[in-house]
Amino acid sequence: MKMMRYSGIICLLTLLFCGCGHTPVRHVFPAALPPATAESAVSLQRAEAFKKVLAPAKIRGVVLYPSAFEGRFDDRTVLQAVSRLGFNRIYCRLTSEQELDGRLREFLTVAAGYKIPVEIVFSQEDFFRRYRGNRLIRNCFIQYPDIAGAVKKLIGYQQELPENIRVAGVTVILTPHLFDGVNVERIQGKLYRWHEKRYGIGQDNDMLMKESLELAGKISRLPQLPPLTIAIADFYHEHAAAGELSCGKVADFAAVAKVAVVCSANLPSKLPGNISNELAAMPDGKKMLVFVPLAHHTSVDRGKLRRRNWNDFQRSINNLIRKSAVSPAFDGVIVSPLSVIEFLRQEK
Repeated sequence: MKMMRYSGIICLLTLLFCGCGHTPVRHVFPAALPPATAESAVSLQRAEAFKKVLAPAKIRGVVLYPSAFEGRFDDRTVLQAVSRLGFNRIYCRLTSEQELDGRLREFLTVAAGYKIPVEIVFSQEDFFRRYRGNRLIRNCFIQYPDIAGAVKKLIGYQQELPENIRVAGVTVILTPHLFDGVNVERIQGKLYRWHEKRYGIGQDNDMLMKESLELAGKISRLPQLPPLTIAIADFYHEHAAAGELSCGKVADFAAVAKVAVVCSANLPSKLPGNISNELAAMPDGKKMLVFVPLAHHTSVDRGKLRRRNWNDFQRSINNLIRKSAVSPAFDGVIVSPLSVIEFLRQEK
């Protein structure tokens, strides 16, 4: 009985000091192919047609995750798929600073051979740590870096790479609207929480937006930082333009770094309209990227684009690029993730 008790204590301490695994498993290709798979000739024709859809965009980015590099798909298979679809830039989203490792270095090396730039993406939501317990208990937990600390680690990681292997840039996705929990769930040290009823100058949402803009500025000033892009949700600008936030317009973030606007449209018909005001409000000479997250299924999923099949998806992206390209501020599109695109391309 004593041995069982001691084993339980050891397991608890191991979890406490090693930390729980906080890197979700995500894939570059679908975990399984569609139930009915299209002929290979059809899949290739779709890829060729999609290349033409993307062509008017200067930056044609696609998002993938390091966990995708494991298993039966090797780096060259991934990069060939990226090239086949017409993408010219990879946005590699890390969900933990621990993914700045040798495996990522291998991928960067192979990508350099394909002459496809790779940008590292950090989202603030992945560096959210629960704030629980009193000071004594908190000191027992590993202190993970915040998103600025993760970017610092990236800079150090970059300096250790061979001279011919370089990270092309870093994108930071700000997500203050996700800090909506009560006391134990808020980001460490924050007294505010986001809520639809907390808009207004000086209220919680406004204070979080101010802090987000300050955080973007802090990151932009880090020494030896690769080219920086700040990604923000499309509704920040709308609320700031309506006077419900003292900052948060695209021009505020464009003064700090390049801007990518994450489109929250669910329906293909709403995709161009959700970012049109942001494109129009960009300062002269500044460029903006449009970030399109794809839903993994066709049911309603707020903030992610739904689609019925490959043709529906292709029409959606074509409509977005065609209507956005008339704006001098439009610099390209980022689609996420590659797994959904590949699933649709191969679906009958």
